[in-house]
Amino acid sequence: MADAPALHRPLPLPPLALAMIGVMMGCMMDALIKHLGAAYTAVLIATMRYVFGTMFSGATVIALKRRMPDAAALRRHALRAVASTLSAVLFFHCLTILPIAEATVLIFCAPLMISPLAWWILGEKMQPMASVALMIGFVGVLITVQGAREAADTARRLEGVVAGVSASSLYALSIVLLRQAAQKDDAIVTAFLGNVFPALYLIGPAILLGASPAIGDLPLFAVAGLTGFLLWFLLTQAYARAPAQSLAAAEYTALLWSALLGYFFFSETPRWQVWVGALVIVAAVGLSAWSSHLRAKVQPLAD
Repeated sequence: MADAPALHRPLPLPPLALAMIGVMMGCMMDALIKHLGAAYTAVLIATMRYVFGTMFSGATVIALKRRMPDAAALRRHALRAVASTLSAVLFFHCLTILPIAEATVLIFCAPLMISPLAWWILGEKMQPMASVALMIGFVGVLITVQGAREAADTARRLEGVVAGVSASSLYALSIVLLRQAAQKDDAIVTAFLGNVFPALYLIGPAILLGASPAIGDLPLFAVAGLTGFLLWFLLTQAYARAPAQSLAAAEYTALLWSALLGYFFFSETPRWQVWVGALVIVAAVGLSAWSSHLRAKVQPLAD
């Protein structure tokens, strides 16, 4: 890509493969978060996840002797971290309420929101079918949340759905801002700042809540921090080398991993509405991507 700087020893994998592996790391983290959510609040879980993520990414920065960006870049990362922090807390809360596969499908809405946000923030051309894709994706969300057992259809469940959709919107914003940062800053430094700023934002509220993790659970929090670091490190490398919209499809491999993890570790079997809703949302993004591909082919001819 012409607008992406050369990375320090980029991983020898295509951007789409890097994004898919990063998504797998994220699903492993989600499973740990869901397990921890039975005993801890979303704020404390997010705080510990980012504290350990800061430790792993900070050690990597020191070992590889990476330099911190200038003040303007730090402000850019701090702004992105606001979106990613709020998204993480809301999604972790969603995971404590909804089955992991259903929560994952709700976060699938994020790629649908990337197109308008990328147009607004990065100046990437808005896809003509983006508004249609958004409406189709919304239908997919409505299908996904149907069919729960009557006993589960409560205000608590609605709280989980609202938290998941809100997390999806903020996640899309953080991805677009990640694309902006990844074009200018080192991937490892970006991953470090993507952990340290959320940790700083959350540690105060976590202390005010008065909860603290049990010693025996610290290894689980550490693994959550490690997988979270790998998630953002791999996504940073991927988005530094490819447009935001071209990597949207990688997000959908999360449903397969989430379904497997939910089945084996939480005895969750996704309802057929979850699969159909996911299919509708994937089709919406596919429509948007197909329209973008046709536009890219026609544009040179028009020029």
